[in-house]
Amino acid sequence: MRFRRVGCFLCFGGWGARPWYAVGGALAWAVHPLRVESFAWVAERKDVLCATFFLGAVLAYLRYVERPSLGRYVGWAALGVCALLSKPAAVSIVPVLLILDWWPLRRARSAVWLVFEKTPLVAMTAVVAGLTVYGQRVSGSMSYLADVGVGKRIENAAVSLVRYLGKMAYPVNLSCFYPYERNPAWVAPAMVVVAITGSAIATRRRWPWLLAGWAWFVIGVLPNLGIVQAGRQSIADRFTHLPMIGIVIALVFSLSEWAGSDARRDRALAWAACAVLVVLSGLTWRQIGYWRDSVTLAEHALEVENSDFMQANLGTTLLEEQRYREAVRLNWRQADYHSNLANVLLRTGRLAGADSESAVAARLRPDDVAVATTRGLVLLQAGEYGPALEWVRRAVAAGAPRGPLVVRLNDWGVRLASHGAPGQAEPLLREAVELDGTLVQARRNLVLALEDEGRRDEARRALEEAIGVTGAVPQYGDLVRELGAAL
Repeated sequence: MRFRRVGCFLCFGGWGARPWYAVGGALAWAVHPLRVESFAWVAERKDVLCATFFLGAVLAYLRYVERPSLGRYVGWAALGVCALLSKPAAVSIVPVLLILDWWPLRRARSAVWLVFEKTPLVAMTAVVAGLTVYGQRVSGSMSYLADVGVGKRIENAAVSLVRYLGKMAYPVNLSCFYPYERNPAWVAPAMVVVAITGSAIATRRRWPWLLAGWAWFVIGVLPNLGIVQAGRQSIADRFTHLPMIGIVIALVFSLSEWAGSDARRDRALAWAACAVLVVLSGLTWRQIGYWRDSVTLAEHALEVENSDFMQANLGTTLLEEQRYREAVRLNWRQADYHSNLANVLLRTGRLAGADSESAVAARLRPDDVAVATTRGLVLLQAGEYGPALEWVRRAVAAGAPRGPLVVRLNDWGVRLASHGAPGQAEPLLREAVELDGTLVQARRNLVLALEDEGRRDEARRALEEAIGVTGAVPQYGDLVRELGAAL
């Protein structure tokens, strides 16, 4: 997040905004409650990665325009490709760069030449867009609202644009799911969109940043407006991650223009900005709390906007939980009931309850496959790695399938190593290798963990052992060169 915030600040500064206005705009974007979903939901961390590469590409492009060279050209193009590979939402990268060519760069080139200059990203964008549509169609994500006609989707798109603006200006009652409206009241929102667009075009000579910012926003959010619908949602907080930068651009430069050289206006804006940032930070803190577990998240979503989809999700979870709680009440000595309840609690993020129930099950039937497996996974997530490994071994000895446990140990080890704890990751990765010596990724990760600990000789021996078991596969290539392992 720090790099993205700094990247946003540098972009604003590079376009001519005064430093403190650039700082305020970057902070407002970074701490806004609409950012929570991209960070709290693990599956959407790709938003963060995409934004990092996207802003990096914009910064590198500014440097390239300032002083063109082959190296700088390759730099911004490569960063743009990385953004596209991170998430298809980066398909707006080429239009955004063209917007910047118009303002603030004012590049004296023909439109054809400017588009041709971006050929690598144009080609990559086409590939990513095609693969995304194909993947969504194959997975069935585009079938949820297949009966909604194009006209209705355009109407919903106009409503969605205004709803996004509303949530940026008044970020309360944010939800993880907003149901699709098949018959939205679209006339007034469409008029608002037309009025904003018309005003931005009419004032483009005097205030070009209004049109540039509005175009950035619309183009950025366009792929997720539902014209090509994927999923059941009408809008989503995560879809504002990059597009909101356009609105911030328009706001930052408008306020800077309004203040001019008037010191009193500068001071008034500074105090107002501080107040806004404090309020946004508080709202963000509150929004994070709704993501602590699945039940809380679903209940909050239903409070914001009722929907059959979220009712079904919450109902299934609570029904399953209630069923097992009732079973435990009727026969508390049945280990399976405690273990199943622990699994439900673990899936919904309630680790303390899962720990308690799995401990009861383990006391009742410590050699049961399901009980031992659940107990091991709960302890693993609780950070009690030694006892977790003991229960994993017990589960395997009782006949538990090794595959899922090996994957979980490897993934958790990678997570620890990436967070600067290779020493804690090592035993998990060793256990994964012990359970399945043919898993190349686990062996590679073990070598990396040993190397991160500074134990290069052990890392080299582990790599040579891995090559002896799995062969000299390409995944080991960089490690062989770095450690000088014998093939």
